[in-house]
Amino acid sequence: MKETLETILLTQSPALFLGALVLIFCYFVRRRSHHVRAVLDLMLGILCIALGIALYFIGIGNETFTIKDFWQVRAPGWVGMGIVAVLAVYTLLRNIKRSADRHRAERAASRAETARQKELEDVRQKAYASGMADAMAAESRTVPEEADASLPAAESVAELPVEVPAETRAGLPENAQ
Repeated sequence: MKETLETILLTQSPALFLGALVLIFCYFVRRRSHHVRAVLDLMLGILCIALGIALYFIGIGNETFTIKDFWQVRAPGWVGMGIVAVLAVYTLLRNIKRSADRHRAERAASRAETARQKELEDVRQKAYASGMADAMAAESRTVPEEADASLPAAESVAELPVEVPAETRAGLPENAQ
């Protein structure tokens, strides 16, 4: 069992190289938006390359394979590459779904903001139209000459008694009541 497990581990170099390629690709995709994750991807990619090279040298040293046939991918290597490919596809699909959800949410927010702006513009237009109508009505109204004569003179308006409510009178000085 030890030899088989050792052989399986030593033949995982192609999977490590494939994983390194995926991680380096992720680095170039993420480097503008997620700086820390991009650096981690790059470091893991470099680590995978170093481990792949180390496994090749250890495998040659243990005589699992020779320098003439080290480039051949053995069955455990194909399984490892399949696992890396499945994980890469799963990660890609998950990121595409997240991106689509984020885009959908941004579009909904944009539509809501546009609707709110349109509603505010409609209210502003109605208020402007109402003000214009009031101004036009005030402009078209003429005060009849007879109505001016029936109004009291300015001196008599100042002399008219003003009725102040009792609640307000409580806080006024004696001479103002």
